Amino acid sequence: MPRPQPLLPTLTSLLLLPALLSFSTLTAAVNTQHDVTLDFTGRAQIHVLNTTDLTKASPLADRIGCLDAHGMLTSTEEDCAVFTRLSDLPYTLSTPAGNCSFRDENMPLNRDSVYGRNTHAWSCGRGAGGEDKGVEYYYTINGLNYPFVCNGNLNCYYDTLDARPAETGGPLPVWQFFWGSQQFDVAKGISRVAWLWAPVPKE
Repeated sequence: MPRPQPLLPTLTSLLLLPALLSFSTLTAAVNTQHDVTLDFTGRAQIHVLNTTDLTKASPLADRIGCLDAHGMLTSTEEDCAVFTRLSDLPYTLSTPAGNCSFRDENMPLNRDSVYGRNTHAWSCGRGAGGEDKGVEYYYTINGLNYPFVCNGNLNCYYDTLDARPAETGGPLPVWQFFWGSQQFDVAKGISRVAWLWAPVPKE
């Protein structure tokens, strides 16, 4: 009787591998000590960490800045905005400037991304719109070490320019991270980052 031959990986399975690895990375580090979803509430700053692995990200060592009141990356501590998460559906985020979303068509496009080239940078204000422009849900994942801000279908990473705000003289745009078979990671000159929800004391 002939021996069964090992199956070679198909193209489909190879293309799905990054998605499976990404999902397993998000769910691997189960933290039984604390449910971080309990921290993702109320008011907080959003610190930006330069990382490609949420399970190993360091709030101190990897921090490159924070998001300002208009939803852009800044390295000026005084410009770090305080964000408010809606306590009920649709769980939107906002600053004193207004609601935050990726829907402001006046914000720059992510031209370097194969799959995100038609998507706009995040922003907070009138242009971002409210429910009339569609709802964006923001959440975190229990099992991670910290409350990282996610949206959509396990979208917990974002794109920004390699240059830092201090080098460019102003805040930088931040986009959603997209990947696929034609582009597994960010393009050259772009950094993959995560957003850390850093609660502030109650007023």
